[in-house]
Amino acid sequence: MPRTTTLADAAAAVAQPIGSRERRDIMLTVVAVVLVGLAHAAWGHGQLAVDTVATAFLVPLVLVDLRERRLPDPLTLGGAASVLALLAARGVLTGDLGPLAYGLLGAVAMAGVLLVFHLASPRGMGFGDVKLGLLLGLVVGARSLDLVLVALLLAGLLGALGGLALMVRHRRRDVTLPFGPYLAAGAALALVLAAG
Repeated sequence: MPRTTTLADAAAAVAQPIGSRERRDIMLTVVAVVLVGLAHAAWGHGQLAVDTVATAFLVPLVLVDLRERRLPDPLTLGGAASVLALLAARGVLTGDLGPLAYGLLGAVAMAGVLLVFHLASPRGMGFGDVKLGLLLGLVVGARSLDLVLVALLLAGLLGALGGLALMVRHRRRDVTLPFGPYLAAGAALALVLAAG
């Protein structure tokens, strides 16, 4: 007979000790969320909840992609769903559905562009990057649809520079790199440039 999970089982699983890498990842995520909050305090932008929740998903995504070269669905799609829920709640509460609509358009645009690259070269652009485009497109598009293209261009530029550095370092042309961190950096840089 299959064993069912009880509340005691769940509590025991949560109580398991975590390793130093997990502690470091949690600390980096907390620091990043605090920095986003401080940036909002300095610049006074109205998307604090969206940006902090997105950051809480993006930092672990970047760390996993750098370590394992994959972008887990619970983080990409969970992050997109969380940001979508925040944008929808904000729209209902304020009566301004603009950020929600632009976020959805941004998600379709960014994921659509990445999907084209994925279909053209599945080994060059993973489907996790396409799903990450949903999360980033929601965040960036909610701010401005124009920033979606800027974020993609910056990600491409940063990725090209990173790839060039790897080629020089390894003295080979057939190097690969995880693109998720460059997508996140391109989106963050686009948002910072737009705010400043």
